[in-house]
Amino acid sequence: MLYDTIIVVVLAVLGLVVGSFLNVVIVRLHAGKDFTKGRSSCPKCGHVLSPLELAPVISWVALRGRCRTCGQRISVQYPLVELLTAIIFVLAYLTHPFGTYGELLELLLWLYVLGSLIVLAVYDIRWYLLPDKVLLPLIIPAVAILLGEVLISHASRVAIGPALAAIGFGGVFYLLAAVSKGRWMGGGDVKLAFVMGLLLGLQRTALAMFIAFVAAAIIGIALIGLKRKSRHDLIPFGPFLIGGTAIAYLFGFSILTWYGAQLGLNLL
Repeated sequence: MLYDTIIVVVLAVLGLVVGSFLNVVIVRLHAGKDFTKGRSSCPKCGHVLSPLELAPVISWVALRGRCRTCGQRISVQYPLVELLTAIIFVLAYLTHPFGTYGELLELLLWLYVLGSLIVLAVYDIRWYLLPDKVLLPLIIPAVAILLGEVLISHASRVAIGPALAAIGFGGVFYLLAAVSKGRWMGGGDVKLAFVMGLLLGLQRTALAMFIAFVAAAIIGIALIGLKRKSRHDLIPFGPFLIGGTAIAYLFGFSILTWYGAQLGLNLL
């Protein structure tokens, strides 16, 4: 119990710190700046932020969402991304506790994946784009996780499902993008579907897609009903795919097991 509590606390703090870094990546990536160099500063007055002003969530609350020097409003994106990252990091451990070094390595790879997905989701919401600089590198941990599962199981057949899911779902999205000339799906969505297949395999990718399409339909209808969007406005699909991916990773096996039991089927 104490062991789990310590890990949860460590991951929560790590998530807050990583979330703060993810905010830097998002903003500087859009501005075309190097996110590995230079200290953070207010975009309006140039005030270089002190360590206390960089404290995740706490600094935003203490400063009441404004720059201490010029009063420029600080986007609520910053504390939300930090909190979301911390929550997801903790959930990743609670749903995938590790008992071996191999499981620990897989968890760490997934934390990298989840952090990158948060960057992609926020970037797509703000600028309707899934940048290749963040998306394409996800193929590396996806392949690493898959190879680890092959080595642990001593069976190369475990790679068949993810390979089929990547090619199948990526191919369907490519066709949708080609037929609609980018109106239904963008190139980033095609690449994301491919990565999802590698990461999740057939069953969990299908679950993630189902969640994404249903959520997109519900929210799209709600936005149109509230007159926040019209039927002709674009709504980025990437965040829905990313949300589906996160849910499928965190709870996919439990959901599929429960649903299969209701149908009297083994969906795994």
